[in-house]
Amino acid sequence: ESYTNTPLRHFREDFCGTAFLSSHFVTRHPDNHALGIDLDWPTLNWGIKHNVSHLTSEQQQRLTLINDNVLNVQHPLSQLTVAMNFSYMVFRDRPTLLQYIRNARRSLQPGGLFVLDIWGGSETQVEQEEHRDIDNPADDGIGDFIFVWDQDVFEPSTYFCTTRIHFLFRDGSELRNAFVYDWRMWTIPEVTELMKEAGFEDVHFLWEGLNVEANEGTGTYHRVEKGDSDPSWIAYLVGQNPA
Repeated sequence: ESYTNTPLRHFREDFCGTAFLSSHFVTRHPDNHALGIDLDWPTLNWGIKHNVSHLTSEQQQRLTLINDNVLNVQHPLSQLTVAMNFSYMVFRDRPTLLQYIRNARRSLQPGGLFVLDIWGGSETQVEQEEHRDIDNPADDGIGDFIFVWDQDVFEPSTYFCTTRIHFLFRDGSELRNAFVYDWRMWTIPEVTELMKEAGFEDVHFLWEGLNVEANEGTGTYHRVEKGDSDPSWIAYLVGQNPA
């Protein structure tokens, strides 16, 4: 609303997966409507069972899920379209990514916003595993576990990469390759150039603030002209459809 001076009532979640954001959005206001699009039906179906099912019947009526390619869907028009979790990086060539960004603009109302997340930094190009201890208080019989982010392959000549997620459990068992991503690691200048070419205005990025004492991110993102030389970062790209 701070961008457009208009209440946000129509939201589109591309590559929505389990439709978590869309499901949350319709709970925020009785006039909110959400559209979620994903190509993978089993993932959408999981979201219907575990996220959508917890909504009231009235909230469910304001949520539309479409099992289709995001390249194919333009209507209904949204005020805000997001592509999170770097999912657009599945488009590994420039013409296809440009096609997607153009379609995203055409799916917006005049003055609407398009937001993508993007990651980078020197550590993201290193073939390595990162282990993270996860506290799991849920009474699901699983208990605490270790989340493994596996940067398996990075090809510097193409920026193609393969990343994997594994889970290690306290009983010694493990679930390997629970998620596998074959992406092209797009850069901020590449994507912002494509957004401008697709017709977006006021293209810019949001960078995470730094807690100097703790030497860690604050979790709050601000519009900046230049980012910091961080070994691993996540930022957000924003573009506005002409009014």
